[in-house]
Parts: sequence; structure tokens; C-alpha cells
Amino acid sequence: MSYIETLKNCAKDKKRGSLDIALDIIEASFALANLNEHKKLIVLLNEIIKKQPSMSLVINVCFKIIDLLKKDEVQKIIFLKQDLLDFIQESTLKASKFLDGKSVCTISYSKEVFLSITKSLCKTVYIGIGHPKKEGEAFALDLKKIGKNVVVFEDNNYLFGAKMCDVFLSGADALFDDFFVNKSQTFCLCLLARYFKKPFYVIANKYKYLTEKLKNYYTNAKIRGYKKRFRYI
Repeated sequence: MSYIETLKNCAKDKKRGSLDIALDIIEASFALANLNEHKKLIVLLNEIIKKQPSMSLVINVCFKIIDLLKKDEVQKIIFLKQDLLDFIQESTLKASKFLDGKSVCTISYSKEVFLSITKSLCKTVYIGIGHPKKEGEAFALDLKKIGKNVVVFEDNNYLFGAKMCDVFLSGADALFDDFFVNKSQTFCLCLLARYFKKPFYVIANKYKYLTEKLKNYYTNAKIRGYKKRFRYI
């Protein structure tokens, strides 16, 4: 597959998570930039931004690459990969300490939530199946493979997880100054956490934070935003 095809696939990819897509974008962009295909690369990156408006991490990475191209700092593009991985390592390691010895209730399949749980000594993970794609079920299977104790339940029964857990845990599609964005059922978890007076942690690396300027590219932010009731990790 050519680098151009890789970027075109990143624009229409609706299966993989934002981290995997972002890493492909960085590697393909670096290769194309070194072939002096700057104009074509910028067009492809803008197309990704347009077609992946719900992926804040992808939006941020694309804009950072475009900025480096305009500054003629091509060699710095590949450093974005390690920078991103370092941020994820930092956030998940810090988050794992909040989970040691606790039972966790979470939602969907966030790579950062998975890594945080993996690095922790948490007791039990409670997670909804996640219809229709059954992301939670896949999440549970991967956690079981590494020896974690997992309890899966139907999506309409998060009250069960809420009663059993010590803390709530969520990833984020995007972070803003006064709210975060995630799947709609996350709102239910926020309400349950407040009702049962249990901590609610949101785990997201700094690449998912969008400035006011980039907020305009995040088309669903206004209708999917929740008031900030979480701790930055």
C-alpha cells in the first residue's frame, strides 16, 4: 500500500481507534514529506480532518503536521509519534495508581483505559457489552487474556456496575477547557457517579485537548458535551 493510499484509508477508517489511525498518519506523512509531496500531503491531511471530525487526536496530529510542513521542519514530523506515545505512557501510568486495590466500572473500549487497567492492581472491572458493536465485550476478552477479573453486563444495567464498583473510569473523544466529550452512555455513568458519590476519572492524553481554534473542527462537540465533573489525569 502506498503512503497516499494509507492516508486516504485513514480518512475513511471507522473501525480503528484514533491512536492507531494517528500513528499511521504520522508515519505516512513523514514519508511523503521526504518525497517533497508537501502540497499533496496537506490536501490529504485536510481531507482527513474533514472526514474524521469526531477524532480530536487525529485532528490535532494533522494540524501539527501541516504546521511543521509550513515551517519546513519535515524531520520533526516523525518525532510526533514518540511524543504521542510518551504522553500516553505518562497518563496511563499516573491513572493506574488511582485504580490499585479498587473495583472499576467503565464503558466502551478506550486504549488508554485498557493500558491504565493493565498497569494497575485493580480488583474487578465491570463493563457493559456495548451494543451494537459489542466493544465492551471485546474489551472484556482482552482484559481476561492478561489475567484481569472482569464482569460483563447488558448496557441497560449500569446500575449494577455502579453499585459494585469503587470508581468510574472513562476515556474521552475530546477534551475542552470546561467539558469533555465521549459516547452518549458516559453521561449515565456521570449521573450514577454523582448519585453514589463515587470518583469519576477521565483518562486522556494531551493530544485530545482542543483549543478554541480547533474546536470549530469538532462538529459534534456542542451536542455531546458534558459539564466538567472529572479530574484531569
